Amino acid sequence: MKQLSRYLLVGLCVLIPWQLVQTNPIALKFMSELQLDAQNPAEWTIEINVVWSPANNMDGWFITTASDTALLDSGILLSEGAYIVIRRDSLESPLYLRTSGEIITLYDNSGQWMDELRYGNVEYAEAPSPRQGQSICLDYDWYHYWYVDSSPTFGYENDTEGAMSTIEGHVYNAGGFPLSGVTVRHDYTSYQQDSIYVLTDIAGYYSIDKRARSHHFDAHLVGYASVDTTFQAWPDTTHQVDFYLSPEMSIDEEELQIPEQLELKQNYPNPFNASTSIQFGLPSDGQVSIHVLKLDGSHVANVMSEYMSAGRHTVSWDSSNIPSGIYFYKLQLGEIFISRKMILLK
Repeated sequence: MKQLSRYLLVGLCVLIPWQLVQTNPIALKFMSELQLDAQNPAEWTIEINVVWSPANNMDGWFITTASDTALLDSGILLSEGAYIVIRRDSLESPLYLRTSGEIITLYDNSGQWMDELRYGNVEYAEAPSPRQGQSICLDYDWYHYWYVDSSPTFGYENDTEGAMSTIEGHVYNAGGFPLSGVTVRHDYTSYQQDSIYVLTDIAGYYSIDKRARSHHFDAHLVGYASVDTTFQAWPDTTHQVDFYLSPEMSIDEEELQIPEQLELKQNYPNPFNASTSIQFGLPSDGQVSIHVLKLDGSHVANVMSEYMSAGRHTVSWDSSNIPSGIYFYKLQLGEIFISRKMILLK
């Protein structure tokens, strides 16, 4: 992160009350990089980036997982702008981090929650489990996100070396013929002012270099129904992501189609400012609910809760009273549920 951006984040931390800091996705993050050891769960490395200093040192601070708690050694100083490397010898007792997935939580000496990282196969994970020799790194856009890096930089600012991937593919019609001029959207400019996209060539081909992180792509062409996908990109890897577009159906035709299983589309637009639409499909009649949750699983809002018939439906959510952040929306039909991530920017 550039030095100016860091100063702006420090300003946010000073100006925003503590209650808002916990909901703002860029105001407070201490953990900035994590590396695991597949052979030894006690051998790991965590980097702490001190964007702002709530105290002079980390005496009495502790780290928890689902099964362990470990106190940090005394004498670890907190200095703004510093990169502190934490390993097993930085703790008073061993702490085991599973490569399959874990929730790591950092607390200060009063027991106040300071930061949390969810990775791998856990609910509301922010990042995948890094593979052997790789790390997951924190970066900021208009929100924080984690990417995978094959060249860890512990003790220094995170960078993009060893952290890029190539996503390429083709867009076809239902008959398997390539479509040119298709808009493949892969990002947004700040505050969702404009889409960032590429167009397919005459062979229906596109190619984009992106950070190795979770991405949401969608393909649009006038006269065809849009298609979207979410996937995890890995560093130094070329990913093949193809799209197949079908002719657009009327609203009545689409609603008459009954999916074979529960479906939840990516909200649109995403990121969004005040309101967004959520499309979903029900394989059977039943009591349906959609809830919005924070990354830690706490409840934010009820989008809807009612008995609905099988078929495809669309609802809108007005987030006027909700602060900016990364949230999950969870669709539930009986005992079955699906969740997706969405980004609110104001």
